[in-house]
Amino acid sequence: MAVEENWITGVPEQNSCYLQKFRLYETCSQFYMIGTDKNRTFWRVLKIDRREPSELNILEDSTKYSDTECRDLLRRIGEGNKPTGGLKFVTSCYGIIGFIKFLGPYYMLLITKRRKIGVICGHTIYAISKTMMIPVPHAVQSNVANSKNEKRSFVNYACKCNAYSSTSKETHVISTQYVIIYLYLDENYFNLSM
Repeated sequence: MAVEENWITGVPEQNSCYLQKFRLYETCSQFYMIGTDKNRTFWRVLKIDRREPSELNILEDSTKYSDTECRDLLRRIGEGNKPTGGLKFVTSCYGIIGFIKFLGPYYMLLITKRRKIGVICGHTIYAISKTMMIPVPHAVQSNVANSKNEKRSFVNYACKCNAYSSTSKETHVISTQYVIIYLYLDENYFNLSM
């Protein structure tokens, strides 16, 4: 693997790995975010538990998988979950912006479309063009209907914001591979008092 330079100190790092593209899969009980580097030389897995609607349980697998190993892992997950519907592909994306909770369950916010807008100190900067919000729990409860207006307002407003990201920030958590450089939300838009 090529030696990367630390973006803050300028010191070369031997084990830098930047995940650039992701594929989201789901079973009845888990989401599996599979990330790969630019050259598709290794894959990493993030597991998001879907069983508890009020809790967010995320596990990052520390293993770096090869292409064959990753395909085998997905095949085994699919076979193991056949009685409950198997493993299904959800979407391709460029990263997870984060997780948000309204009155109901958690939602996962994904970057599904980006465009290169420039380079700062050798690091490519992308404008986030399109996002997707996916409910984390498998069976969304009926009380979630109360949060539909809040969710719709958030999506409509957040999609109009200027958001930028870069994939070259070294990090150890797959879900934070994208660094949001600027995201402006009017602090008075949401009434966050309980």
